[in-house]
Amino acid sequence: MTVREQLYYLIQHVKMGEYDISTFADLYTNLVNIEMWKEEFTDLELAVFKELNKYTCRFSQYEDDLKIPNAFFDANTVEKQIDIAIDKLDIKI
Repeated sequence: MTVREQLYYLIQHVKMGEYDISTFADLYTNLVNIEMWKEEFTDLELAVFKELNKYTCRFSQYEDDLKIPNAFFDANTVEKQIDIAIDKLDIKI
């Protein structure tokens, strides 16, 4: 599976409840930051995947982290960003 296919797969399957947000955030962030090559993606995909990565890389499930202003995002915020990515990329679930 290509990195592109893996990113779409992760987004589809987190929405189907097969991944929790913490696992999704870890897997997604690693793919975008380590394995993603710009040549494989359209401009729209690059923009959407990178925007979602801004939230997944700063996800935290810990209350103490979430108390720090503008540092971390909770699961609800990441879920909203996933929904935005799904809409922009017209991903079918």
